[in-house]
Amino acid sequence: MATGCRHAGVPSLPASHGQLSYSMGLYQDRAQTPGETDKVPVLRDVDESTPALELAAEEAPVAFQDAVQVLSGTPSPEQVRTAWLNLVAACDAELSAACTYLREQIQMPKRVSGGLPTLTRSADNARTLFVLTVRARLGTDGRMRRFTVVEAAPYGMTEAFIKTLSTHVYAPAKLAGHPIEIPMTFNLRATHLMRLLSKEEELRWLRERAARFPGSEGAWLDLARFLAIHAPEEPEYEKALHSLNRLSPRYWWPATELAWLRAEDGNYEEAEPLAKVGRRFAPQNPYALETSARVAFHRGQCREAIADQQQAVATFPKEWPEEERGRLKQALATYQRGCSSEAASAAPLNGDD
Repeated sequence: MATGCRHAGVPSLPASHGQLSYSMGLYQDRAQTPGETDKVPVLRDVDESTPALELAAEEAPVAFQDAVQVLSGTPSPEQVRTAWLNLVAACDAELSAACTYLREQIQMPKRVSGGLPTLTRSADNARTLFVLTVRARLGTDGRMRRFTVVEAAPYGMTEAFIKTLSTHVYAPAKLAGHPIEIPMTFNLRATHLMRLLSKEEELRWLRERAARFPGSEGAWLDLARFLAIHAPEEPEYEKALHSLNRLSPRYWWPATELAWLRAEDGNYEEAEPLAKVGRRFAPQNPYALETSARVAFHRGQCREAIADQQQAVATFPKEWPEEERGRLKQALATYQRGCSSEAASAAPLNGDD
């Protein structure tokens, strides 16, 4: 999605904060070797019919310890599911140990058999644009079930895609070594003709897709990414981010960018919970960190602001524009001066209690 790149995955300036943060996420993903991710797994609930569990901060440590204890034994499938819910809720309550446990103890599924989908003859002959998205449940037996169509495709492709997926066999997902049923999302993109579209035609297609499939995270993501590059100043960009955040509240990118936009407006109270989502689920992304730091500073949380901004500077890749590194350093200096002045003004005078 970068334009005028000097290095693979590195956008040139000027670029919006949204483009920079998203590109940084892609860049970091490419740079990591398998199994070395710092991100918390973002999965839908293991049982979508069950409301998300919410824990107060003081409840999270007990729930976390209970889940770990259960998973250290020989739990039943129901106990594994309950442990997962408790771990996710504890992580959402900002218990870092629970987030770390999820990163380290989730083993994602791997396909062991089953062919790749192919275009039907009519779809191939039509040479049309479409994105096909299907959700399913992957059971502990490694088979798919309960298919739900999120974005349908013409020319018999939806039916052919589901038929292919139903033949797949996986090594199931595991939590601390125990098989667990999880949701999975599959995408088939026939967008090879996109390069022939003008920017106006591409935007029109993205808008039509989001309007036709308003429950598709992918449709809103593609629209938001396009707008982040080509029209970040348009109100439509923020609306797309809101739609994506509503459908995927644990996805760091829309949460971070909505927090950044709120901060730009000076609305730090609304920005704070959004910035925390970005900080929690992308803890090494410099742009998520700087957003968290900016909000924390203006909320009077000096220690957190300086720590996050220092981490943003420390994790900033050398291949990225030096202007951006300088901007992060300048913000750090501002926070350090501001926090030092605040501490000095709050210090008691001689003779005061």
